[in-house]
Amino acid sequence: MQRVLIARDLIAMPAPAPRTAPAAALATVTANIAHYGFALSARAYTMLSASGEDELRQWWAGVEPVLAALTGDDKRMADFVVYKNFPAEVLAMDEAEYWLRQILMYWGLPNELVTQEEATRAPLRDLPAPRVLHPADDATLPRILAGLHALPARWTDDQWRDVTDLTEGPVDLAGVSFVENRVRLAVRLLETGVEARVSTATDVLRLAAALSGGDPGLRAAQRLRRFTRAERRHLLGMLESAPHLLDDVARRREPFKRLLFALHPGDYRAAFPRVVAAYDALYTGRPVRGFASDVERLLAARDPAVAGLLATRPGEYARRLRQLLVTFGEAPGVGTVVRDLTTLRLLQLRRHLETVDARQWRMFPPRGNWSRAQVVAAGGDRLPAGPRDAVLAAIDAELTRRLAGTGPVALDPATEKVKLPTNDAELAPYGRGTVFGIPDEVRFVRSASYWATGPTVGNIWYDNSWNFFDDAWQPVGACCWDHNRFGDAAVFSGDPTNSKDLDGRACQLIDLYLDELAAAGVRYAVWSLLCFSRRSFDAASDVHAALQWGSQPQEGRLFEPGRVQLSFPVRGAGLTKFVAHLDLSRRELVYLDANLPSRVQSASLNGALLAGTLPPYVEYLASLPSVHDLFRHAPAAGDGMPVRYDDTDAALTGGPAYVFRPSNQDSQFDPVDLGQVLASKGEAMVVLPSP
Repeated sequence: MQRVLIARDLIAMPAPAPRTAPAAALATVTANIAHYGFALSARAYTMLSASGEDELRQWWAGVEPVLAALTGDDKRMADFVVYKNFPAEVLAMDEAEYWLRQILMYWGLPNELVTQEEATRAPLRDLPAPRVLHPADDATLPRILAGLHALPARWTDDQWRDVTDLTEGPVDLAGVSFVENRVRLAVRLLETGVEARVSTATDVLRLAAALSGGDPGLRAAQRLRRFTRAERRHLLGMLESAPHLLDDVARRREPFKRLLFALHPGDYRAAFPRVVAAYDALYTGRPVRGFASDVERLLAARDPAVAGLLATRPGEYARRLRQLLVTFGEAPGVGTVVRDLTTLRLLQLRRHLETVDARQWRMFPPRGNWSRAQVVAAGGDRLPAGPRDAVLAAIDAELTRRLAGTGPVALDPATEKVKLPTNDAELAPYGRGTVFGIPDEVRFVRSASYWATGPTVGNIWYDNSWNFFDDAWQPVGACCWDHNRFGDAAVFSGDPTNSKDLDGRACQLIDLYLDELAAAGVRYAVWSLLCFSRRSFDAASDVHAALQWGSQPQEGRLFEPGRVQLSFPVRGAGLTKFVAHLDLSRRELVYLDANLPSRVQSASLNGALLAGTLPPYVEYLASLPSVHDLFRHAPAAGDGMPVRYDDTDAALTGGPAYVFRPSNQDSQFDPVDLGQVLASKGEAMVVLPSP
C-alpha cells in the first residue's frame, strides 16, 4: 500500500530491529530517495534508522517502484527520445539539416544513422526542493478510505484504484458521498459477489449503465447488455422501492425505456407493480406529471410557490437559485435550504454568486464535455444586488456555523492557490486552477509526452506541444513536431517513429527557456498533448505526461525524476489534453486538466482557436473555490491549526494541520483530509487528523 501513502506524502516505515542497518546502507537509501525528488521527515528517518539491514532492503524494494511510477521514471523515457544529446544536439542544427534527418527517419532509416552517439552529460546539481514524506500509522489507510468515500467529487482514476485496493468486504454505500462514485463502487461489489443497493430510480439507471460498461454519469446514450434473471430481479427490486419513481422516469424517458425493455418488468407484474405502471406510462405516451413539470409550470406562471416546492429537494433549489433570484428578486427559504447542501456545494455557489456578474464570458461544456465547450459573451439579467447579498449572507452564516469547531486556524493566504476538486477532473486530486510557484533559480521547463501502443506497422503519435500567447492572449507562436524551434526560446527533441520499437514506445521532449520567452513577448505558454493519429488516449496501452524544471538544461539525464513537478498517466476517450499553462509574468504554473476544442494535427494550427477559448476558461478557473475559501469561515488565531500552502519557512511541531506541499523535514503534524469536511451538510464539524 506504499503507492496509496506516498501519493499523499506519507510512507509506511519498517519495524525496528535489535541490530540496526549500517550507516552506509542508510545513506545509500536516503540518497536514492533524493534521486526521485523526495525526502524523509526527521521522524521518518529516525524510524528508518532503527530498522535492520534485511528490513531496510525489503522496505526499499517496496518503495522504489512506487517512487519510479509516481515520477514517470519507470517509463525509461530518455531511451525513446530521438536526440539523446538534447537540447544541444538540436540547437546546433539549422532548419534544413533538422528536416533532412527527420524525413530520413520517417522513411524508416534507423535513428542511429542520423543522430549523434550519446555523450556523457554533466552531473545534476540543481535539484528542486524535495517532497517530504511523513510516517503513516496503522489507522492511516482506513482514514484514507473514509476520506475517499466522503469526497463529494468524482474520483480520478488513481483515486478509484486506491478505493479498489483498500476495499475489502461489504461497504455502506450511504457513506459514499458522490453519486457516480457510489454507483461505481456498487458495480465493483456486485462483480465480486457482494450485495449492493442504490436508492433512487436514476441511480438504478446509472448502475445498469455501469454494469454494461457504460458511463454512470449518463452523459451519452447507453447500450445495455443482457442481464441475468437474478440481475433483473435485483434491479427491478431497487426500482420498485425507489422514491419519486415516476418523476425520475419522466425526466429521462428514453433511457428508462431502454432500461425497462431490458428488464422485462411484465414478467413480474405482481412483485413490481410500481415499475409496471411506470413502464406502461412510458410506452403509452401518457403524460406524467411530477416534480419537474410542476416546477416548470410554477416558474412559467411566476408563482412564488415554486420556491417551497424546490426547497423539498435542496440540490434542485441550488441549480435553480439564479433563476429564483432573477424571477422573484429573492430566494425564499434559502436559510433553511443551505443546511441541506454539502459544504463543497455551498462554496461553489458562493464563488459563483460573487463572480458571475463580473465575468466577460459564459462557458458551457455540454454534459461536461470540454472538447465541445461553447463560449458566449456574458449578458442577460444581472442578479439583483440586495437579494444576492442576502443569499451570500445565508451561505456565510451556515459555513461559519459548520466550521466553528475546526479552529481556530492559522490561515496562509497562499492557500488561495489551491483549488478544491471538481466533478470532472481526470489527472490530479487537487482542483483545476491550482497554482504552483516557479522558483527564482529555475531557468528552463522541460515537458515530456511518452506513449506505448504495442507493436504497430505505422507510426502513432501523442504529440507534446506548446502554444505561446502575449499578455492579451493573442497567439505569438508554438513549439511542436512541425515547429521544432521558437527562436532561441523553445526547442523540440525530434519526432520519434514508434513503429521501430517492438512495444511501440516513443517520447517527445520540449524545452522552454523562460527568460528568452519573456524577451520574445510571451506572457502565457500553454501545454497540451494532441492525438495526431486520431487514436484516443485510451487506445494506447500507456500515455504519460511529465513536467520538470531546473537551471541547467544540459546537466543531468534527459529525464531526471528529481526535477519532476507534474507526472501522471493520461487516459480517456478524448483526443486532446490541455495539462497546464505558464504565466511568465507571475512565474506560476497553473493546472488546467481540460480537453478543450482544438485541432490534433498540430499545435501550430490552434493559436487563434485557443485565443478564443482560453481566456474564458481561465476566467472560469478563477471562479472555483479554494482551500482558503473553505477555512476563512473558521475562527482565526495566529497560533491556531496551521492551514498552509507549504511548510518551507517554519517547521510544524505537532497536532493536526493542512499542508498542500510538505517540504520541511523537521515538521511533525497529523495531516487533515478535506473529504469529510467538504461532504458535510447541516452538522457542525470538528476537524480530526486524517491523512
